[in-house]
Amino acid sequence: MDLLKAFIAKDSFLAFVDQVISSGTNFCLTILLAQKLDIKSFGLYSSIVLLLYLAVSIMNALIIQPFQVMVAKIEKRKQYITALFLGTVLLLCIPPVFIVILSLFFIKTSLFQVSAGVLICFVTGFLINDFFRKLLLGLSRIKEVLIMDILFLIFIPFVFVLDGIKLSQVLLIIGLSNLIVTLPGFLFMIKNYEKPAAWRLYAPAHIKEGKWLLSVAVVQWSSSNFFILVAGIYLGIEALGALRLVQSFFGIINIGLQTIENYFLPKIALLYHENVIAAKEYLLRLTFAGATVFGLLTLVFFIFSNQIIVMVGGQKYQYYGYVIKMVALLYFFIFLGYPIRIAVRILMLNKIFFTGYLFSFITSLVTFHFLLKYSGLYGAVTGLILNQIIMILYWKYQLHKKQFQLWK
Repeated sequence: MDLLKAFIAKDSFLAFVDQVISSGTNFCLTILLAQKLDIKSFGLYSSIVLLLYLAVSIMNALIIQPFQVMVAKIEKRKQYITALFLGTVLLLCIPPVFIVILSLFFIKTSLFQVSAGVLICFVTGFLINDFFRKLLLGLSRIKEVLIMDILFLIFIPFVFVLDGIKLSQVLLIIGLSNLIVTLPGFLFMIKNYEKPAAWRLYAPAHIKEGKWLLSVAVVQWSSSNFFILVAGIYLGIEALGALRLVQSFFGIINIGLQTIENYFLPKIALLYHENVIAAKEYLLRLTFAGATVFGLLTLVFFIFSNQIIVMVGGQKYQYYGYVIKMVALLYFFIFLGYPIRIAVRILMLNKIFFTGYLFSFITSLVTFHFLLKYSGLYGAVTGLILNQIIMILYWKYQLHKKQFQLWK
């Protein structure tokens, strides 16, 4: 019993529990919103969240990712943390300006069916919650993060209490919930506030590191989401909602892929520095084992696509079963490229990693009009598959030039 208590009290276990709560809450929230909202409203919600992920990527590149590297070297840590918070507050002033401008242009269209105030609340709450979660995780304050995520889990059922709930109500409840649950983060900042007199030492380092990270983040986001957003313009917001619903469902597989990258990648990297052949063999064994599991899972999704789409989104999505089949094929290519992706990361070929995503995004720009105009959602997912193939071929070619081969 004492050993069990000690294990449960470990930060590593608490971090795992927190990730399960956070990922599980977001997954269930997306599925339930797809059922509660009409297709058009869910599509608009999905497009807002996609753009919000771009804002998160930008803030992470400029604030969080440099912090994760620099924090261990900083002597005046309280000043540094205060400077990070104030920098984040400044960045948070930018989205409301864009929202107000957009609301002036689209106020008479169905695209902007929620008020600017509600959108600002939703965006601000989402971003400040994300900042505090990653800041506290970086400082190993796991318990505060766990409290935040449990509080959000408690608040979020209010979204589903109301009958005939509207998109504006959903955004407002989620936004206010995110703001309320960040109370532990604000209390931490108040307790550790110290005038950031040395901010001039931190800012140049963040800018220098952040410029490269920002370009990577924007290109990665564009490569992954460009086809989805443009599909909403070409095919209608309903099609975007259906595609995002299917992608959210496949988040089940993403958890496994993230586990590979977060847990096994450092393990393989350490083994590679000790024994190159052993590292390659370990990666191949992991690939074959994963291919069996993911292959069976995606096969089930492919065969029962029509039943799954109705179960997940309701009868209104009954004609979008084919999207699950297409996304199952997409994940086949994503998994096919994962060993190559890990090899690039192990060798720390960051420039090659970035260039692969850049080529992928350029391919999207060249092909999106033809694919979406003549093939609809089939074309959207085909474009995403094509992006994966471009990256796989480029990374494999570069690994071959470096004389790194997983198999012959």
